[in-house]
Amino acid sequence: MRSQLLLTTVVALVACSSGTPDGDTDSPEALPLGLPRTAAGQTVAGIAVVDLTPVITETFTDVNGNAEFNGCYDSPMITAVCTEGFDDADGDGHFDAVFIGGYGPGRPAQDIHDPITARAVVIEDGGEYVAMVALDFVGLAHPRINAAAAMLHEVDGFDPDRLIVASTHNHQGPDTMGLWGDPLNGLSGFDPAYQDRVANAIAQAVREAAAAARPVTLRVGAVKMEDVSPYYNGSVFGGVNPTDTMHGMIHDIRDPVIASNQLLAIQAKDDAGVVFTLTNWSGHPEVRGGDNNGISADWVGVERQVLESRFGGTAIHFPECLGGMQSALGGDIPLVDDNGAPVVETCSAEDISADVEGCAGKAEGDAKTYVGGSADGMVVPVWAEEDSWDFVRSHGYAIANAAADALDAGEDMSGAPLKVMVEPGWVPVRNVAYNLLGPQGIFDMGLDQGTRDESLCPGALQTELGCLPIRVYRMQLGDVTFATAPGELLPELAWGLPTDDPKWVAEAADPTQRGPGSRYFPQHDHDCDNVTFDQCRDVGDPFMVGDCDCLTLHAWPYTLSLDPSTQPTLASVDTKYKAAMSMTSTYLSYILPESSVNHQVSLLSSRDGDHYEDTVTVAWDFGTVYQATWARLNARWEASK
Repeated sequence: MRSQLLLTTVVALVACSSGTPDGDTDSPEALPLGLPRTAAGQTVAGIAVVDLTPVITETFTDVNGNAEFNGCYDSPMITAVCTEGFDDADGDGHFDAVFIGGYGPGRPAQDIHDPITARAVVIEDGGEYVAMVALDFVGLAHPRINAAAAMLHEVDGFDPDRLIVASTHNHQGPDTMGLWGDPLNGLSGFDPAYQDRVANAIAQAVREAAAAARPVTLRVGAVKMEDVSPYYNGSVFGGVNPTDTMHGMIHDIRDPVIASNQLLAIQAKDDAGVVFTLTNWSGHPEVRGGDNNGISADWVGVERQVLESRFGGTAIHFPECLGGMQSALGGDIPLVDDNGAPVVETCSAEDISADVEGCAGKAEGDAKTYVGGSADGMVVPVWAEEDSWDFVRSHGYAIANAAADALDAGEDMSGAPLKVMVEPGWVPVRNVAYNLLGPQGIFDMGLDQGTRDESLCPGALQTELGCLPIRVYRMQLGDVTFATAPGELLPELAWGLPTDDPKWVAEAADPTQRGPGSRYFPQHDHDCDNVTFDQCRDVGDPFMVGDCDCLTLHAWPYTLSLDPSTQPTLASVDTKYKAAMSMTSTYLSYILPESSVNHQVSLLSSRDGDHYEDTVTVAWDFGTVYQATWARLNARWEASK
């Protein structure tokens, strides 16, 4: 009931605010949270960190070493039925687990590897202001964000339209969505008391950041990771990474292989030094893997530590395009040691005597080097072990170092203009698992706060749970524009398709050009060459049309929408720097082109092939809803110029 009242309050406030702060913005008085009203181009900024590391009171005995609890949640003893026990510290006979959000369910935390935080940046320029909060979670739905917004409005007069909250999509933090407990047996993974703590921490971080605000200058830089090193690209993209389709440190495992590998960095300085360093990058913080029981911020925690050690101040990270699948998981990263120094292969006496390539004419112990190609003369790295803390460390250093270099090569900018605008929308809950598990109280997603009003959300009466609210932001800070998304946005929806590559043109339109060895559609089954995606879209288990495995097939021609005229989100942005920001305002999983979503796969089906994302997105038309919401927002933005 409390969250319902808060949502009603925030919706009413948003409806009245029309993208401007409450009150008279021409007044000389201070802005909410004690922020000063400066002249345009005079930027004030502050940052704050609030600890959200959970308290682990009970752990379990992992007899089979699979990192999952295979005992009985209501019995601490190991028996023939309950094959694993737990430490019932409070004696209540129930396992009070802190479930880790990400990968499979039933993965309780055993210890704390590194802390979980809420980090807030507050920026004011020319009387405009914004608060941006990053959380080390797999995701956070709108009820807790709205609760924080209501606290800030009611106590501080803060405009809810100016609060942008994102989760890094960390797979090693506490479950804040509910899916990662024991959902099939009715046990949610979220703790209501911790969720309240999260809402309070968001508001606290914003207040502390505003209180710490002072005049700053801004610097911005950006680089594509594919251009940083041949180590970060596989052979398909002209590099030496052992993973053929690695592209700018992204191992995209969903066809088409399209990487959003731009790394954007913004840094604020005052007279004393760096205030904050903000990064925006697309790789999932999931590289530790699902065999871990230690709470962690994954590679994002390492990246922040490296940046703070190098520059001072506080680092904060926001996720870029995350969907389909923007991650280094399953790929390769050059190993660095605990101090960030590269670990390289060296030449043995046998290598030298045998004239092994890269060792000819060298002394024993010298670094082995590549001969020829894009990495000619570069040392051969040792590759980090997958699903290890070594991999996490190496990934974090790689992004931090690239961000630092991008800032060194970047440019100073004025903060003005600072402008924020938001557009609400509704998305139908079509996912079978959501509709099955939602009424059981598994999710902390405000499923009871949706709408069944068809005038607001066409299709609302066609699903058991109706439609859920989303909010899409466009924010400009000087030469930088962010477009937000309420889930894991596929990179092509933000940036467009690689139509300047002849290989893309051929493979996107002609399935015979796809298949193993192709650049963009390596998982394609040639038995599907004469089968259209429309034939496959609604075919149920075993998902076959003749000899064609429909779960390997994607639409052809491959487009961003059922409407071929639909443009990518960032196409309308004209600032020098631009980027997407996923996982904001709520988390409803993947945002996919409706034209390439299989309607039959689900979390309940036997397999999903190359359509895993389709099984967990809230709706097959989520992408279309997002595109329409952005179009409305963009029209308002243009009209306001």
